[in-house]
Amino acid sequence: MEETVKRRADRGVAVNSMTMEELVVVVEYMRKNTIRGSNLPFIEKTDRGEKCNLKTTKTAKGDPKYPQIDLKPLPCSLQNKQLVHLIYWRFINNGALIDPDLTISHLDKDPTILDLRQESWAMNESRKYCHMFGWYKTLPHEERARCPHWENPCTGPP
Repeated sequence: MEETVKRRADRGVAVNSMTMEELVVVVEYMRKNTIRGSNLPFIEKTDRGEKCNLKTTKTAKGDPKYPQIDLKPLPCSLQNKQLVHLIYWRFINNGALIDPDLTISHLDKDPTILDLRQESWAMNESRKYCHMFGWYKTLPHEERARCPHWENPCTGPP
């Protein structure tokens, strides 16, 4: 697990090197431009928040990888691929730095929805179960959803 946390921290370090001006350039580019070969914008507004339309890829184990944007065509200090959700989290938080001891969590079951929070690795892992078992939904006989993340509850489709 230590190696996983270190890899995540390394990704945050790279994105942390970007200035607020660079973050604005990247996010505005994603909002205004379409993905090559499609009519879909990189990011679009939905009823559940902004959504990233870039395709996810898979790891060698078959686990989904989060979308990355290639920064080569943009005027940025980084000239490689970076995770969209890390760039977007810093942008919506006015350039706040990603804490190397924390991770950026997706609150929505759909990982393309950019409803993000910075929190502990354990909290991030616990969200997977809310998403997996549908605990973010309020059942007809319940007063509230079973999601234990009261401060920043998990979300998802109805």
